[in-house]
Amino acid sequence: MVEDILGNVTVITLPLQDDGTVIVKQSDLAKILPTIDTSTGDWLIGGTDSGVKAQAPSVTVDSITGHLMINGEDSGVNVVGPQGIQGVQGDSAVTIKVGSVTTGDSPTVTNSGTATDLTLDFVLPKSVNGKDGATPTFSIGTVTTGSTAAVQDQVSGTTHTLNFTLPKQDMSAYTNTADLTKLLAGKLDKSGLTAYYTAAQLDTKLSAKADLAMVANIADKDTVNTLSQKLSKLSDQVNMQDQTISALNDKVNALLAKSTKPLSS
Repeated sequence: MVEDILGNVTVITLPLQDDGTVIVKQSDLAKILPTIDTSTGDWLIGGTDSGVKAQAPSVTVDSITGHLMINGEDSGVNVVGPQGIQGVQGDSAVTIKVGSVTTGDSPTVTNSGTATDLTLDFVLPKSVNGKDGATPTFSIGTVTTGSTAAVQDQVSGTTHTLNFTLPKQDMSAYTNTADLTKLLAGKLDKSGLTAYYTAAQLDTKLSAKADLAMVANIADKDTVNTLSQKLSKLSDQVNMQDQTISALNDKVNALLAKSTKPLSS
């Protein structure tokens, strides 16, 4: 069929290599390998429909009619024959159970029951003592730093030497000595803090002291000086008024004295 479709047409040309081999590319194979037409289900060879189905038809038997169904269609052919003659009754079911399990020189299985009720007795071979194993020893070899963590096991007989490679720690978040010296310049050493009062000591010393709100109501020095000057001026004015009142009293007394003398005839 392939020859009928392709005829004598040259599909691909494969060059012969120096070593006598031929190199076939996947693209070359695609030119001659058949494909399946999804609509018809036929083989396509070189893009031409061969008329040959690529898949065998689906064959089933209808359980009701007994007809052969091809790709879901009733063929009309009855493939189910008539009921046959009943056969001879078979033997009863066989039961199997495990009997004894012992050890011996070679493995065996024997039936100590009947043909239909089996009791299987097992003889298992005796175990053979194995050789004593050697206890391995482990020791740490080299410990170096690298980009990734790794462990190498050097084995010599039963001796294992483990060489570790640890990743380098990122120290970028730490401060060098010079920077720490600058940052701590002028700071008080911990031992110097012993000269300060504790919170309890401060509470005791401040227990009889005025509250800050009360201190805020006390006049400052400038205010006191201003009030003192005003008081001095008021005192001077009072003294002056007192002198004026005293002079007025003298004049009133003089007038009263004159008013009490008898009139002359």
